[in-house]
Parts: sequence; C-alpha cells; structure tokens
Amino acid sequence: MDVRIVVEVDGRKVSEIIESVETLDAMALELRVEELKKRAGRAVLDSGFTQLGESLGRPHCCGRPMRNRGRRVRTVMSHSGEVTYERTRYRCRECQCWQTPADAVVCCGSHRMTRLLGRNASQLASIEPFAQLEQLMADQHGVYLGHDTLWHLALDVGGALEKLRLAEVELRQLHPWTAENAPRPPVSPQRIYISCDGILYGTNETESNAQQPGVNQQKWRQMRPPQAVCGCARLRRAPRQRCETSRSRAVPWWHKQMTWGQEDDYLSFGMSLYALACRCGYHQAQEKIFLSDGADWCWSIQQEHFCEASGVLDWYHASQHVWECAKALFGDDSTAVQEWAQQHLSALYDAGGSGLLQLLEQCRSSPDDSLPQAAQKLSNYIRSRLAETDYPRYRSRGWTIGSGMVESSAKQLVGLRLKGPGMHWSRAGATALTALRCAHLNGHWHQTWQNLTLTG
Repeated sequence: MDVRIVVEVDGRKVSEIIESVETLDAMALELRVEELKKRAGRAVLDSGFTQLGESLGRPHCCGRPMRNRGRRVRTVMSHSGEVTYERTRYRCRECQCWQTPADAVVCCGSHRMTRLLGRNASQLASIEPFAQLEQLMADQHGVYLGHDTLWHLALDVGGALEKLRLAEVELRQLHPWTAENAPRPPVSPQRIYISCDGILYGTNETESNAQQPGVNQQKWRQMRPPQAVCGCARLRRAPRQRCETSRSRAVPWWHKQMTWGQEDDYLSFGMSLYALACRCGYHQAQEKIFLSDGADWCWSIQQEHFCEASGVLDWYHASQHVWECAKALFGDDSTAVQEWAQQHLSALYDAGGSGLLQLLEQCRSSPDDSLPQAAQKLSNYIRSRLAETDYPRYRSRGWTIGSGMVESSAKQLVGLRLKGPGMHWSRAGATALTALRCAHLNGHWHQTWQNLTLTG
C-alpha cells in the first residue's frame, strides 16, 4: 500500500511523506501508521512552535523593553519525536538577564521537552517506579527519555505543586475561609468525613542500630507531623435514584479527596486539610465528622480547624487498647483474654466509653481497692476520650466508626508508590512524588496543569 501525505501550513507546503506500507500484519501496519502520524506531526510542530514564538510580544525587565538579541534554534522532545523551532532571545539592558518567551510556553520548565510530554510523563511517574518508567515511555508513547531526565522532571513538577500548596496555606492564613466566604461546591454534601493519618517510608538516610552498636541501618520516617502527612475528606452526596422503575432505594454516592503535608511543618498540613475540606463543602455539609485514631497531633488539628465537627475515635484503635489490657491482666491464658476482651468490647460497642468505664469498675477486688494497673491505664485513656467514643449514637446515625478509609488512602497515596522493593527517598523526592500522586488520584491532573508554572 502506497501512502502519500502532504503537510501544508497556511497554504505553504512544509513536508511531503511518501511511504510504502505492508498490510500483511495488523499490528505492524498500525505501528507504521503511528510513525507516519509522528512524522507529519513533527512538521506541523516545527512551524507551529516557530509561529507561536513570533506572536509573543517583547518582554520587559527593569521597567523597560528588553533588547532583541536575535533568533536561535532549539530542539525539544515531543510526543511526535524531536521538534526543532526558531525563537527570539532577549536581554535586559540593566540587569543583563536573558528571556526566551517561546521556551516558556513550549517547554516544560527547563527541560528539553514539550509541556504536554512533561505533563504525561510526570503523571506516569506518579504511578510507575522509575526502574520501569523509561521503558514504559518508549513502549506506550514511542518517546525515549532517560532515567535521570524523568527523575528531575518529577522532582521539579512535584516541587512546583508543593509550592502551590504552601502558597495557598499562606493565603488562607492571611484570609481564612469561614462559613460566609468559603467556596461552595456544585452539590452540597449530606455528610463529610475528615481524617488524617501517618505512614512510614524508607529514606536515604542512616541511623545507628540499637541492637548492633557501631552498625548503621536505613532510617525510616513517618509521613505525619513533624513529618509529612496525608489526609482526606470523604463526602457523601445526596442520594440519587438508579432507575425510576427500580425497587431499589436511593443510593448515596461518595467522593474522596486527599492532600499532603510537608515535613517539619505541622501548621501547614492542618491548614491544607481545612482548605481541602472547605472546597469539598465542609461548611455546607449537614453532618461533619472528624474520624481519627488516638494520635494527639490528629486531635490538635481537629480542635484548631474542625471544632464544629463531631469527633469519632477509630473503633479499631480503641479496640487495641482493650486487647492490650486483657493480655496484661491474664497473660498467657488465651481463653480468659478472649472472654474478658469480648465482654468489654461489647460494652464499648453497645454503651460507648461510659459503659466500658462502668464495667471496668468490676475489676476492683473490693470497692476500696484500686484498679489493677492495666485496667487503670485503659480507664484513664477512655475517660479522656469520652466525647469521641459514643459509638451507639454514631451507629444510630449511620456513621462510619472505623478509619479504614484514611488507612487505605495513606497506602494508596504513599505506600503504593514510595514503599516498593529497595526504594528509599530524600525528603524532597518523597514530597514531590506524593504531590504528583495526590493530583493524579484526586482527578485534578489536567486542571492542575492549567495553573502550574515551572521555572525555565
């Protein structure tokens, strides 16, 4: 099969492609067609990028127009392969700095690739390990980018997303959102859950091994303040019908959004989580629930930003304390441990923290005796969290009492990408990849790139 493709730009012929294509194998034929499309695409991009550069006005610097220093040719990688275009360079008369306006709109920051290719490559980097990413780009997009190029791209794009997050934190600290001025989502949620958690990841740092003096081991950090954290807001929208003739009842649907926080910055994460909740309709929600485990930093965020929300202590976290108490009281007697734990868990489940406290009083040998140490420890823990352990009321309202949603979010956001075999990260690298992954999982990838600026 003989193929002839003529590429014209504004009535001017810029390329002619004449090829003979075999039709014996369907896959080979399709691959050949993709190659022809790329050749034609390169011809269009060569002219298009040059025209785009010519349409840009002369930049200003130090209060005056910059000096035209002539045109230069630049070659960048695109989805169609290498593209060469001409652009004008300018220099400031005062500070002697250079600007190339065309590069700012064509290229992905300082990287010699188009913005579209950078967007797609960095999205793939949020999903796949760098060990496979180079080959995946070649197989799926027919583009060959080296490991270091892909790593620095992900670091720059993720770093830019982190700067956007911190800029929003600074703005919200100066101009906080309230119920009156907070953004309104298209659909007000019926119920919103806010939660936060931490997860460990391997770093490229080392620390001394306590079991083997003089031997260093890999240092692990936890993604939580004062390290980085991941948080999520889960929304329950108003019910919608499956079908008018269906006997099934209206089915509520859920929408989950996540954010992250930077290491050593507890305040920025709390504000980021609050801003995320506001965008999701926190102030418009009929029911507001802050669901978390017993970590003090989580409840500090709740007290500072979500005091209107009902606090719920994660059921499984509370259950662990009951089991620990049972094991401390009965030791190796597994039957006694099982019976005691189940009895007290039933009290906690059916009557809340107050019901458990009443049952714990039976651990006294006599009314004048003090509680055993383990029972007293559990009593003190529950007593300090009575307001967050009213499980009968939560269940009667249909609330979730387990923080599995945020546990899974932490694994989805951080664990699946940062905790692969042999992976270890710098702080900047872990933050950048988490930022990329968050933008991808939240479904805002294309929208994010509309507002993303990378330095050239």
